[in-house]
Amino acid sequence: MSELDLMAMLPDVTSAVMGDLSGTHHESYQEPEGEAVAAVAGLVASTLLQAGEQLGLGALKSISVSGPARARVILLRSHLVLTGTIEPARSLGEVEKALERAD
Repeated sequence: MSELDLMAMLPDVTSAVMGDLSGTHHESYQEPEGEAVAAVAGLVASTLLQAGEQLGLGALKSISVSGPARARVILLRSHLVLTGTIEPARSLGEVEKALERAD
């Protein structure tokens, strides 16, 4: 079972995309705009990875952002970028904890 499958099985994860740091789309789950999401997630992850290194934070593992209705988590796994949409946004903490346990 892939990490994408594991993320897709979590409660309140409504879609998930796996790509890489260059923004290339590998696979997706219930995300009609998988290629666009992979491109944006790859750009965000690579930019924040560079910022983290410049700030001395070490290797970036995850990014979480939340809005009023939904949230998104981005995980870095070696050269892969895994991202999931969480609805409702208040479920973000529970999803983050589940992903940490699976790590």
